[in-house]
Amino acid sequence: MQTKTNSSKTGSAWRASLGSMKIHTGFPAILESSRRLGLHFLVVAAVACSLSASNADNAPDTAGLAKLWSASLKAEYDKNYDDALDQVNAYQQQGGDKFLATIRTAWLCYLKKDYSESYAFYTRASQMQPNALNPLLGLLNVAQAQKDAAKIKAVADAVLRIEPSNYRAQMAMAGASYAAKDYRAALSSYMRVLVYYPDDTDATSGAAWASYFLGDMERAFQGFSKILSINPDYSYAQQGYNLTVGKKSAGGLQPGTLQPSTGLRPSGF
Repeated sequence: MQTKTNSSKTGSAWRASLGSMKIHTGFPAILESSRRLGLHFLVVAAVACSLSASNADNAPDTAGLAKLWSASLKAEYDKNYDDALDQVNAYQQQGGDKFLATIRTAWLCYLKKDYSESYAFYTRASQMQPNALNPLLGLLNVAQAQKDAAKIKAVADAVLRIEPSNYRAQMAMAGASYAAKDYRAALSSYMRVLVYYPDDTDATSGAAWASYFLGDMERAFQGFSKILSINPDYSYAQQGYNLTVGKKSAGGLQPGTLQPSTGLRPSGF
């Protein structure tokens, strides 16, 4: 019985409040009734509308940003890299994505052959997105342009930690070892490439040349022959084939007895 009485009282209070809203029309009365009922939706709605308007005012001008980006691309196409950089800077200053602006700045500096600036911006982009591959591959481009074997190996290793099968990084690691005349390490790297890409002629050529300079004429001969069987115009393979024919029949060479010349290197290195 007590529960019923309490319920009746609550219902009476609710009806009384609703009745008050019907009798006393106008915003003050409605707000007061809403307060008594614990319904503050009017205030919340007003605040939400205010925040929405504020966000709209602060939203970036996507159309304007797109024009700046497009202008940068056109300037790059015209090889006007300084203008392209100015457009990217304006894009970022007007609220454009910082990562996109940073990695594009790095690329444009690379095209200008301003390798120190390019390396700095690619490094910054990599710090912004640590698992992104493109900044690291950009760093790899710069290191190769500078012919810095230590940088090449360091960056290639960073790429391979994220993506162990990455072709660019594996070939860069192999090429750096080859250039340093570390043919055993080069051969090992080229062979890893061929695990993932057994039909790759550049990796096959690299492995064959590394084998040649290690004195393994049989393996070198097989590699050069394989390339020529599908591409007889592959000049490096033809040179290697001609060299190994006589060496192989003579019983091969002792490892380390030959040194490479500029004409004897894997294609694409």
